This record gives sequence, structure tokens and C-alpha cells, in this order.
Amino acid sequence: MSKGYNAPAEVRELEQLLNDFTYRNGLDVRTVFQDLLRYIIHGFSPGAPPLSDWRYKKEQTKVFYDMYTTWVQIMAQQIERHGWYDAFGDLFMALTSQRGQQQKGQFFTPEHITELMSKIAMGHHESTSKIITVYDPTVGSGRTLLAAKADRPQSYLVGWDIDYTCCLMCVCNFLMNSCVGEVVCIDSLRMDNFRGAWIVNESLCRTGLPSVRRLDEQEYKLFKQADIPPYVFFLNQEGYDDYFRMRETWAKVMTIFQEPPIPKTGT
Repeated sequence: MSKGYNAPAEVRELEQLLNDFTYRNGLDVRTVFQDLLRYIIHGFSPGAPPLSDWRYKKEQTKVFYDMYTTWVQIMAQQIERHGWYDAFGDLFMALTSQRGQQQKGQFFTPEHITELMSKIAMGHHESTSKIITVYDPTVGSGRTLLAAKADRPQSYLVGWDIDYTCCLMCVCNFLMNSCVGEVVCIDSLRMDNFRGAWIVNESLCRTGLPSVRRLDEQEYKLFKQADIPPYVFFLNQEGYDDYFRMRETWAKVMTIFQEPPIPKTGT
């Protein structure tokens, strides 16, 4: 059935479950795939209301649970072996390479290339404990950021992408690969067409539990205006104090370069 990209052996069980479900119910494979991502993210979103547009019956929803548990098992095995893994990226490429889907397909950077890119971008470092922020404006399924996190475990990751499905894949990858950061669905060239933001694993270092919090555009603007330093998410008090000391020092330095106000003259 595949044409153009064959799913690796590691994800074929999940591919079969998804294809069988899609075929039996006469559905579009991309729609089912995106709904699986939504199902997973909702399960890690404490306090979130039920999915109001969920279109599946109880028996069908059980299949989504089976797909979810299969994905978790695949991820756990591969992360233990390789340090990080992107099952959904491989699965998505295979599904969208099928007959009739090619025009909708995307192909992501191979893992060994993302690892090379990460090492070039991160450079040599004496310590991996310093917290840095890493951005990817075309994040796809998140592979480049996953490689960066493997290289620098305490990295705050920020991924942007215009494709909604890609953002959902990236959120799921952040969850299972213990990544802390945010994913934003937006046109990163024009900085418009905002479709949602997800704050992922913001309490992971406190609770050990993966979580997601979805924000609308106004909520995300307020989140960014709060200017929360990444040290907060990693419980790094020393870095947090240094961050604010640096900000205070920089503010004082900038006052030196401000032009003095022009005195008013009488008429």
C-alpha cells in the first residue's frame, strides 16, 4: 500500500491498527491520525473539558485507546534504546505516502541529520547543566528539538509550525521525551494565522508527571508578557536569581544611553 516511504518496523503495529480502523469505518487516514493526536494530548491535559467535537462511538474510542497504548510501548522501548524517538513522524510520512495521499505528504529531516545539526548549533560545552532556550521556527514533528534536548538535557524548547498536525505531533513527542517547552501553531514568516499554543511539561520537574496546557491567542500573549524565565520550569533557583540580576543590571546600563528629556521653554 505504501508508495514513497515505508514505515520502519518499529511503528508497523501502530500503522496497521490505524489503517485497519480507517478502512473499516470508511474514514480519511489523515483525519483519524490527527484525532489520535488530539486524543492523546487531551489525556495529558488536567482540567480540560471533554472534546466537544469527538465524532466516535464508544467502541470506536476503545480502538483509539489501543492505538495510544501501542504508541506508549513503542516510545518507551525506543527511548530506552536510543535516548529519544519520533514514532509519529515516521508514521505520518508513511501514511501520507499512500496512494491518493501523496499531494498532502510531508517528509521530515532524518534523525542522524538532526543530531548533526544539533551538535553544530549547540557547539562544544563544558557542562550540560546550564539551561538554554532552543527555537525551531519550522518544527515539524519536533525532531531537531528532540536532538537538541538529548545533547543538552536542561533545554527549554520552543517550536513553531504553520501545520496543525505537525504541532500536535511535536506536543506528543515533547510529552514522551520529557521535553519542557512550548509549541505554537503559527505562520512563523508572517507571524500571523495563530491556531493555538501548548505549554508542555511545565510541572514535570516538580511532579514527575507529563502534562499539557493549551492556550488561545490572548492567553499565550499574556504568558509571553509574564516573561517567565526557563529556570522556573527546571527548579533552578541559582539560575533564576542570576536571570533577574542580569535583567536589573541591563536596565541600569540602558538608562545611560537614554536621551535626557528636552526641557520645556516658556512662551
